[in-house]
Amino acid sequence: MEKRDRKREAHELCLRIGKKIRDIRKTKKLTVAEVAYRAGVEPQNFRKYELGKQEMRISMLMRIAEALELKMKDLID
Repeated sequence: MEKRDRKREAHELCLRIGKKIRDIRKTKKLTVAEVAYRAGVEPQNFRKYELGKQEMRISMLMRIAEALELKMKDLID
């Protein structure tokens, strides 16, 4: 697999996970600020995760899942 293909796949994964995070947050009627606070991240950075504009580490994904009262697998399935 070429480097360009891996980057594209990683970006698409970030977009899918971000959309799932955003959809769950909205379903639970939480604001960006509320979830960001619970996850211990600045709201502007959390928003970048939701929009798929910034890759996140596994540890951040775990913190966001916890902030949404989910298991990490719920965000990546």
